[in-house]
Amino acid sequence: MEHLHRSLGIVANTEPSSRSSSPPPSAGFIRKPLVASSAAFGGLASGLCGHLHSDTHLPHVRSGSQTSLASLINNNNTSTLLNIPTIRSSLSLETSGQAREIQVLSTPGEDTSASILALAQTPDLVYGGTQNGHIHVWRRDTFRLVQTVQAHTAGCLTLAIDLKHNILYSGGSDGRVHAWDAEHLEPLFDVYAAEHSGAILSLAYFEELDALAMGCQNASIQWFDVGNRHEIPGDRAQRELAARRSRFFDASDAAIAVCPSNAPLLAGGSPDSGHSTPAFVVEQSMVAAYAHSGYVYSVVAGSLPSGDPALFSAGGDGVVRIWRVVGDHVPEPIATLARDAIEDECVHALALGTDGLLFAGLQSGAIDVWDLETMQRIRELSPGDMRPSVYALRYTDGFIFAGAADGRVRVWTGDLSEVGYFATAAAASPVLALAGGDGELVVGGRRVGFWDVAALGGGESSMADPPEAPLAISMHRTRRHGTRMLNALAQWVRLRSVSGVPELQPECRRAARFLRDLMRQLGASDARLLATTAGANPLVYGRFDASNGSGSSSGPESPSVLVYGHYDVMPAGDEHQWTSRPFELSGRDGYLYGRGVTDDKGPVLATLFAVAELAAANALTLPVVFCIEGEEERGSAGLHEAMETHRALFGAPRLILLSSSYWLGETTPCLTYGMRGSIRANLRIESSRAADVHAGVWGGAVSEPLTCLAHVLSRLADPAGRVLVPGFHDAVRAVSSAEQNAMRRLVEWITDKEARAPLVTRTAQSPAPDETRALLFDQLMQRWRFPTLTVHHVDVSTVAARSNTTLVPAAAQASLSVRVVPDQSLDDIAHKLRAHIEDAFSQVVAHEPALLDTLTLHLDVQPVANWWLADPNTPVYRAAAKAIRDEWAVGVDDVPLLIREGGSIPAVPWLESFFAPHAVAVNLPMGQSSDNAHLDNERISLENLMHGRQVVYRLLKDIGDVIPAE
Repeated sequence: MEHLHRSLGIVANTEPSSRSSSPPPSAGFIRKPLVASSAAFGGLASGLCGHLHSDTHLPHVRSGSQTSLASLINNNNTSTLLNIPTIRSSLSLETSGQAREIQVLSTPGEDTSASILALAQTPDLVYGGTQNGHIHVWRRDTFRLVQTVQAHTAGCLTLAIDLKHNILYSGGSDGRVHAWDAEHLEPLFDVYAAEHSGAILSLAYFEELDALAMGCQNASIQWFDVGNRHEIPGDRAQRELAARRSRFFDASDAAIAVCPSNAPLLAGGSPDSGHSTPAFVVEQSMVAAYAHSGYVYSVVAGSLPSGDPALFSAGGDGVVRIWRVVGDHVPEPIATLARDAIEDECVHALALGTDGLLFAGLQSGAIDVWDLETMQRIRELSPGDMRPSVYALRYTDGFIFAGAADGRVRVWTGDLSEVGYFATAAAASPVLALAGGDGELVVGGRRVGFWDVAALGGGESSMADPPEAPLAISMHRTRRHGTRMLNALAQWVRLRSVSGVPELQPECRRAARFLRDLMRQLGASDARLLATTAGANPLVYGRFDASNGSGSSSGPESPSVLVYGHYDVMPAGDEHQWTSRPFELSGRDGYLYGRGVTDDKGPVLATLFAVAELAAANALTLPVVFCIEGEEERGSAGLHEAMETHRALFGAPRLILLSSSYWLGETTPCLTYGMRGSIRANLRIESSRAADVHAGVWGGAVSEPLTCLAHVLSRLADPAGRVLVPGFHDAVRAVSSAEQNAMRRLVEWITDKEARAPLVTRTAQSPAPDETRALLFDQLMQRWRFPTLTVHHVDVSTVAARSNTTLVPAAAQASLSVRVVPDQSLDDIAHKLRAHIEDAFSQVVAHEPALLDTLTLHLDVQPVANWWLADPNTPVYRAAAKAIRDEWAVGVDDVPLLIREGGSIPAVPWLESFFAPHAVAVNLPMGQSSDNAHLDNERISLENLMHGRQVVYRLLKDIGDVIPAE
């Protein structure tokens, strides 16, 4: 605790205090946490309030109307109070799968190392108040940071929300409460605490009374009637603020004043905000002075078992007080709940449960449970031998969650049974704030974590080892960010379905079975595995029939929509380069990380859930069939054979829908209508000798396979990259003026709207915009429109030859690929490439002198994928573009951007040809340009994934109007 105090500039009074049931002398002192005990939020808050004078004294007052613990003991309650059952928590909920951290959000800018001290939420947004006085706002559905404001001159210590009037209240170290428009975070009005109040440590809003309770550093509770604020004369606050000068804090420049001592704040304007807002001051008649003998750490709005509204407060004096509240009167104390004097300690947090229970989080790490009908402490919930201070409590969904100093959140049921605990992402960071509900818990500390705790309610575990069949999925969407889909994705990512690795083939099969079972659970009329070629992974087939029997025929000529994708993934590579485990789904700052999340497991599941949702709503106008293969990353081995064998299952697709490409930038939706084709080649040049030889002994007398290979490769392309294969460019379609104009418009958009996109930042080598656009134009034309040849890998025969610089290798090999474009023929280019390599090899060998051995060329040239080019002006593409605009609420015809890809997907042109003449392929990218597909830290934006799901929903919902079901 001591190091935390020093880091925050906390001046703590270490003198111990005793508490008596009788009023102490008027010169008592404000009690603060002891330095020797665990770090406490109260101490944290006091440090952020400014430097408190160590000789500041305030009286300790008790009302004769209060009911103390001593009086309860005197009324023969000692048997209950002296034998309080203790319930301890020890089970890890992460290990058991009952809690999963789905997102970790970092604070931006200067708040990177600042703690989150307060949380609040609306159905759509989460607000976090920070140690530096900022309020950050994140969307609950996408976890994206949408706004940041400087709310207070120092710490933003507490937040409260008025959902009825859509107002967010923030209280801070500057002694005032800001009222904000909760949607746009525009300032509405300010409320200044009464003079010499210090920081606002806690807030509670009463919706039925439209009033605000404030727990203050000077031990007072203050009341502000929000609903009647307009009846207060407009100049009253201005006159009082102008006359104020704080005697509560140091006079040094570094100290934080309650308000400036020079010119008055005109109309309540904040000196740092530049805005002018109405200002109000809490009247002295609305101040319950010395409500506690210490800082008022927590105030909670609620009601008593009788139904009467009440305010509950807790503070540094270790007691809980209950107050009667009336709209236009200061709260009146009606009861005090306190432990024995020997157990004296701070109460940092309160939470109201059901059945008249009140939970109090203590500095000792325990949680007192109070029965509000009998005013008795009936339980103590304890974390075990380690007793870290409890800083935050949250009662929701029938569970009590306690955030503590050790970075853990401990959980008990509403009937006080132990559940367990889970640790936040930064385990060494105290949990200072909690929010959430409906199966989701928001945890604030050094960062903000979103936890899926729905499984605590008796649901299946979302983190257990992946079963053969996934957890049951209901089409009821309980939360806006699609928790059920994310749970399925988390299980699917954990299956290491890397194709081409024999040791992982069982994992690939499990991934296929997982998807098949999920399709069945989501309502597919048929779901099965289709065999491909020997040794290859199976193809997953699924079918959702058209609603109301329309188009339900499964004949070879019945119109359908075919969804193509793949469940195989690339190897993780060097796992040390990943910031999280590659085969475990991890959420950070609005992104999902894990191998396959963007290529292609995430988009496949998004499409599947969209189709299932349409089927459940009886809104499918055409049957939808799924073709999800397991060999795409290896060239789609066995796909052709499986499709030809089972062609009747797929009908006559009018639309082939896939999502296997990426946006050009980061913020503008795109639609892909073209890709280049590819040819792969491997060449190996071998010597007739059997092994490597020593260069010092045999050099000059034997052939040099690596030198020969270098000569051959040098004849494939010139230094500028232009391919030198004769006739290679003959069939390339000429670039039309319409293409050039479209590309220039695209480049202008991307440079103007996507200046921070990797495409632009890596290209922009000149500060002149025109030069940047010209360079980007050329690069995109080279990537999309023209053919290329790339040498990927060069190697020698043995491991020794790679590292030993004295050897002449017996063989050398290289792998390369060619990207082809319209109107090149795969077979023609493959033939020309083969002939050119053979000719180059023959010429090199012909010039060699007589040597002791000879060289042989082994050449394998394989066409892999044809080029693909669609017409973006067809009805299907126009429908897809409309679905994108509608979902993303974009009213500009330039969006989505029509783009092409430099890569290849073998299945797309083949499927169009196989189901010709009516099939049209649409590649609907969901990922951004920074998704790192095939690389370390592969990711996808949760916002993109959820919008992508809805784009598919919109497109297929109306597809019957575009493609007649006949």
